[in-house]
Amino acid sequence: MLEITCCGSPYEIGFQHGSQAKELVHGSIEFYEDYFQRMSKMSWATAEDVAMKFRPFLEQHVPHLVEEMQGIADGAGVSLPAVFALNARTEISMGMMDDGCTSLAWKGDDFSVAGQNWDWEAAQKARLVILHIKPNQSGIAPRAKISLATEAGLLSKSGLNSHGVAVFVNAIKAAGVKFDALPIHIALRTVLDCESRLKAIARLLSLTLGTSGHIMIADKTGGTSLEFSHLDIIQMEMANGQIAHTNHFLAKHDPAVKDSHIFPDSITRQKRIMLLLEQARQQEQGIKAPAESFEKMLEDEEGFPTAINRKSSPIRQSETLYSFVADLNKRTARLRLGRPNECEGVWEFKPVEL
Repeated sequence: MLEITCCGSPYEIGFQHGSQAKELVHGSIEFYEDYFQRMSKMSWATAEDVAMKFRPFLEQHVPHLVEEMQGIADGAGVSLPAVFALNARTEISMGMMDDGCTSLAWKGDDFSVAGQNWDWEAAQKARLVILHIKPNQSGIAPRAKISLATEAGLLSKSGLNSHGVAVFVNAIKAAGVKFDALPIHIALRTVLDCESRLKAIARLLSLTLGTSGHIMIADKTGGTSLEFSHLDIIQMEMANGQIAHTNHFLAKHDPAVKDSHIFPDSITRQKRIMLLLEQARQQEQGIKAPAESFEKMLEDEEGFPTAINRKSSPIRQSETLYSFVADLNKRTARLRLGRPNECEGVWEFKPVEL
C-alpha cells in the first residue's frame, strides 16, 4: 500500500498525492469509467460533466480542497474534471453506488474508540493509498495534520487528525442528488479539517450532503452518526456509550427518499455488530485494550461470506479491503489491509507527531 507524506499549501499537497500516486490515480479512473458504464450506462465524459456541477459550491465553501484537487490533477497528468468525477463518484450515478461497510464507536469511562471495515470491489485494493498531510501553518488557528486511507485521487475516506477527530463512511442507496452541497468524499475530508466532533457535525449540517449515505464522526468525547439523503440529515447519538451503522437507513427520512436496501445482509450485520458491542460493554471492566476488542469485532464472520468481515462471492462482489480502528484518547489509529483475519499489512497512524 503506497504511503505518501504531503506537505505545504493545498495545491502542493494535492500535487504530491497526484505525482507520487500517478499510476494509481489513472487506475482509479479506469476502474470508475468501467464501473459507471456497468452500473448506470454512464460514459466517463458524462460523469465528468455531472461532477463539475459541484464546482461553484465547492469553490465558495471549501476552496482549499478545490485547489488540492487541481494539484492532484496536475501531479497525475489528468484533467480537473476527472479528479472531480473521482471525488463525486458516489453522487455521479444519482445515489446509485453500492459499496458496503460497517462502522462503530464506543465510549467508556476511560476510553473512546471508533472504527470500520471498508468494503468494495477487490480491484480497488491495489489503488488504495495512505496520505499523511502536513499543511502549511498560517493564520490564527493552526490547520490539523491528518493521516487517512483512501482510493488514489480521492481526498479522503477513513481518517484521523491531530486533534483526535476520526471519520468513517457507509454507503446507503437512495436515488437523488443536489449540487449545492458536499459530495461525500469531500465531506469526509472536511470533517478532518475540524478541531472537534461537535465542530465537524456543525460544519456538515451547515453545508449539507449531495446524496444518501452515512458518516460517523468520533473523538474522545464519543461518536455521532449522520445519516443523510439529498433532502435531509438525521443526527443520531450513542446509546449506552455505543453506536454502529451498516448500509441502510435506521431513521425515518423525508417521504420522498426511498432506501433501496442494497445489501440484504445490512440488517443482519447491524444486529450482529450491536450484539458484539453489547457483549463487550457487559464485560467492559475486564477489557484492558478496547481498540483490540474492536479489531476482533471487525474480524467477525457470522453470515459469511456477507459478514461484517466480507468475502467476494457470486452473491456480492464487494469484500473487506481494509479495517481501520482509532484510539481517540491516544489520538492514534491502526489500519490492516485486506480482510482483517487475512491481514496483508499493518500501518500505524499518529498524525499528532507529523
